[in-house]
Formats: sequence, structure tokens, C-alpha cells
Amino acid sequence: MDNILLFVYGTLRKDCSNYKRFLYNKNGVTFISSGATINRFALYSSGIPFLHKLPELSSIFGDIFQITNPLVMKNIDALEGHRVGLKNGYHREVTPIILNNENTVLAWCYFYYGEKHGELIKSGDWLNR
Repeated sequence: MDNILLFVYGTLRKDCSNYKRFLYNKNGVTFISSGATINRFALYSSGIPFLHKLPELSSIFGDIFQITNPLVMKNIDALEGHRVGLKNGYHREVTPIILNNENTVLAWCYFYYGEKHGELIKSGDWLNR
């Protein structure tokens, strides 16, 4: 996994707390565009966001980064608790995204497979919760 697109919708978005820790000014990280999921999902927040596949409520807004540094992805996977093959907690999966320029891409995105909790963000935009 040497060259991937990553869609982030919460604390990893530009100018948020984990963006500054994991993405900002890192070798092998390039901001591509803001965008939104083509499919509809449910976004909850209790201080941090939780993206669930059901119910299908709204597009989710976020940022796309191209990542060519495997260490960056390893660190973000560790932050999210992602483990290949295990769907508990956050799990990274590919989903279609429409960019602000209306092009579409497939990008990795972290879905949450735990209990739904926190406040439902009906707009799908964690920054405007």
C-alpha cells in the first residue's frame, strides 16, 4: 500500500487536532480536495466522530489526502485501531467519493463497527455539528 487515497471526516480533517499530528507537513502526504461520500451513511459524535453504514441518512463531508508514505498509514491505522480482517471498532474500507471539482474517486475511509452513541450529525459534516 504505497500510494493510496484516504478520506477523513473528523479529527484528521485539515486544521483539526489529529490532522496536525498525523498529516500536516508529513513527507508523503498531499492534500487533494475536499469532498463527500457518494453513498449515504450516519455520522455520530461524542467528542470524536463515529461513521456507521446504517442508517443511510446523508453524504459525509471530509477531505481527501494522497498518502505515499506507508509509515503515515501505519500510524493512522494505529490511531483508529484498524486491524486487517477485524470489524470491531474502526475498520478501513474503500468507498466512492465525489470531489469538489465533481470528479469521483475511490478512497479508504474508516467506518465504526461498535455501538451507536453520541449525537447524530444530520448534515454529515462533523465540522458543523
